[in-house]
Amino acid sequence: MAGTGIARATAPLGPVAAVAVICALDAVQAARSWAVPVVGVLDEPAHLLTAWVLLAALPFGRPRGWLPWALAGSVLIDVDHLPLYLGSADVAAAGGRPFSHSSATLAVLALIAGGARGRARIALLGLATGVTLHLVRDLATGPGVPLFWPLRQTSVEVPYGAYLVVLVAAAALAAARRHRAHLRPVTGPRA
Repeated sequence: MAGTGIARATAPLGPVAAVAVICALDAVQAARSWAVPVVGVLDEPAHLLTAWVLLAALPFGRPRGWLPWALAGSVLIDVDHLPLYLGSADVAAAGGRPFSHSSATLAVLALIAGGARGRARIALLGLATGVTLHLVRDLATGPGVPLFWPLRQTSVEVPYGAYLVVLVAAAALAAARRHRAHLRPVTGPRA
């Protein structure tokens, strides 16, 4: 069972490695101007990894089945860019992000989740969490997000360095939590 020991020993490095991959993807994206499909190939994995790192740092348990929906929500929100690529500029704020990249989308998901039950509620809350984590990254990359639409159409931005500080702190917390969990003795079946 040497492989199990290696996996247990290296598991805390996952969040740290994820931050390194995000930084590498962002460095490649910043190196030059890319076609939209290439930007998507670079940006979507960074969104997914951002969500995973931030979720791994959460100090509380999650409902069963919630995590896949949260991870899906962290990338699926970008479907709202399709009308822009098809020529409909009136769906975006100044700077280019769609109006649905706002707290209004979160409010709608939360309201629908409030009326849902069971698995549907878990899925909707997961999607809302994922969209929130997507916006965390978008606040620091590109033109920001129209966070307060429809009240204000201007985009809100935070420095990329602030995003990195949050990511590094979350990765350190998640790595420490994983390390503590892996220090617990493994108990096998009793004879």
